[in-house]
Amino acid sequence: MNAKKKDTIPLLLIVNSEVRQHIFELLKESHYDPLVVAAPTEVLQHLKGKKYPVVFMDCEAVAAFGLGIFSKFKVASQSCRLILICDKAHKDHREIVRGAIEIGIYACLLAPYEDWEVLTLVRFYSRA
Repeated sequence: MNAKKKDTIPLLLIVNSEVRQHIFELLKESHYDPLVVAAPTEVLQHLKGKKYPVVFMDCEAVAAFGLGIFSKFKVASQSCRLILICDKAHKDHREIVRGAIEIGIYACLLAPYEDWEVLTLVRFYSRA
């Protein structure tokens, strides 16, 4: 196993169960060891001491916890790589994406997206 992949533990704060399961399985098949978290406080705990952590969030998580979670994650880890997964069907997707860009989120995937897009982002953003 690639040492980078072993050291990279993507955190999944994804409310939509279908999206969460798909991303989880995709990352597992690609030899990453993703961790599903249920709340921003769990993400904050896992960010401490990590170099270039990668956090996936969906629009539903942002809608549930507020746009302020982006800032909290960036304060906890300036090197944190935030990846937003959004669907145009989500009623607030434009506002959430705009807020994410203003905060400095690293990437936003709009559904439908391809598996290679997810894997490319994890591979690129987990580099030292």
